[in-house]
Amino acid sequence: MNLLDQFVLQHVQVSLLKARLIHVSKDPGEQKAKVELNLSPRMMDTDSTEKLPAYQVSANLSCKGGAENDSDPKFMAQVGFEVIYQQIDGDPVDITQFTANHASLTRQLYPLLQQELRILLVRLGLEQIHLPFDLAAKVNWQDTGTVQVSSLLH
Repeated sequence: MNLLDQFVLQHVQVSLLKARLIHVSKDPGEQKAKVELNLSPRMMDTDSTEKLPAYQVSANLSCKGGAENDSDPKFMAQVGFEVIYQQIDGDPVDITQFTANHASLTRQLYPLLQQELRILLVRLGLEQIHLPFDLAAKVNWQDTGTVQVSSLLH
């Protein structure tokens, strides 16, 4: 089920901006980075007159990494949004259905998060880290609630 067929993004608010440069390098060279996207949905309390539900989703995109030959991270950056999706069509979708299918929201949320994370990376002086602009239509969703965007970025 693609939730975007029945839900509309009603509200977006930045909830987290966090970045840290752990080790400054004169010549950063090629960098490797691990990028993760996490979504955590929960049902919102709504007016009893509303027939269709609304859900709040906490969305976080994080990136950490360093030089190819280092094992310890040299930088980390994370952005978070709180978003609200209101169902506008179809039979009411319960929390179980919403949670089972919330990966379908990543195509809409990832570009918003990516833009904010990109700004943080540039402010850290990490212009060489290039994040993907979009995700594949069929996202490889793990049971942990995490989407691994890419394991190696340049």
